[in-house]
Amino acid sequence: MRRDDGSKEDMAEGVVVETVLQRLEQIQKDMFERCKAQRDEKLVQVTGWKDFVPALERKCIVLTPFVNETEWEEEVKRKSREEALAGEAEDDRTATSVAAKTLCIPFDQPELSAGTKCLVSGKEATCWVLWGRSY
Repeated sequence: MRRDDGSKEDMAEGVVVETVLQRLEQIQKDMFERCKAQRDEKLVQVTGWKDFVPALERKCIVLTPFVNETEWEEEVKRKSREEALAGEAEDDRTATSVAAKTLCIPFDQPELSAGTKCLVSGKEATCWVLWGRSY
């Protein structure tokens, strides 16, 4: 029985190896496409701070214009944590923080129009960055 879709199939002994190899390739392709679609459903592009924390609250991966300076990365962490908590204390038993963290600078960058401002600093952005939270 296939664990990815629950299907069963009888086959002749002489074709087991060839069939299993084909099925494994198909399973990998199907799982990859399913995971990619789930990721893409949660990927949002945001250019203003007002939409940033709400997107994180929806458990999205957020693509934003950024100036790519460490001090501003720390500011995003601080501001997103404060806004998410809205004056409440973070639970000491929680293993993860509600603060945003950078995930990566994607290799495939969307076009960054001249004059596009960084999400947090207001300076001219130098790249697009993916942000998220640990869950």
